[in-house]
Amino acid sequence: MSVLELQRGVIYGPVNSRRLGRSLGINLLPVSRKVCTFDCVYCQYGKAGAVSSTSVRGGFPSVSTVLREVEGAIMRQQTSPDYLTFSGNGEPTLHPEFPEIVVEVLRLRDRLCPAARVAILSNSSTVHRPEIRKTIEQLDDPIMKLDAGDPDTLSRMNRPAPAVTFEKIVEGLAGMPRLIVQSMIIAGESQNAEGEAHEAWLTTLARLSPEKVQTYTAERPVAESGVRRVPREDLESLAQRAQERTGIPVGAY
Repeated sequence: MSVLELQRGVIYGPVNSRRLGRSLGINLLPVSRKVCTFDCVYCQYGKAGAVSSTSVRGGFPSVSTVLREVEGAIMRQQTSPDYLTFSGNGEPTLHPEFPEIVVEVLRLRDRLCPAARVAILSNSSTVHRPEIRKTIEQLDDPIMKLDAGDPDTLSRMNRPAPAVTFEKIVEGLAGMPRLIVQSMIIAGESQNAEGEAHEAWLTTLARLSPEKVQTYTAERPVAESGVRRVPREDLESLAQRAQERTGIPVGAY
């Protein structure tokens, strides 16, 4: 199945995002391979096998390279981006110097484009680690993945590395003072749009009580042929019902 090419550098975009407006992407991962603690069935970059945070090999851009590329990209913009967003070829918190990079990017933002917000799109697999959680807490928009409300759905949809457990993810998210949840909603062989999997997701959302929830579906190429997108009107109805059930603002994107 055809999937998207990996990002070829530190900077990509700006991307016009339904959630984040004009977003300048920051890729902290190697350009030659996907590096992620998940191997999601819907991943736009295809299958690559999940890795543990302790077994990651080299190939990451240096701190100085990241800062040089971010500064240059900001300076080239005719208008300030709405967001600087850590995302890219996998899970951004796996960069071994992630905390230092966040501090320095925030300083660059404050100096060069103070109106821009800084966000992360994380799969939540490392947020149980205190140094990662404290770093993410410094960001304007900590957007954290939660597709599954139970271990079985996590295993089927996100296919995490063995060291990543549902309990650790929920423990980490529960410890965050501010939290935005992003949830991919899909149908098909591995799904979370209905039944027990969906009910478990709602229960976990209510337990975590994030500031808001951003739901979306598979619009791009996916890793597995059994994945089916949820029609737009169904996604909007699902978001409305989730908001009514949990009392949390839930949007469909």
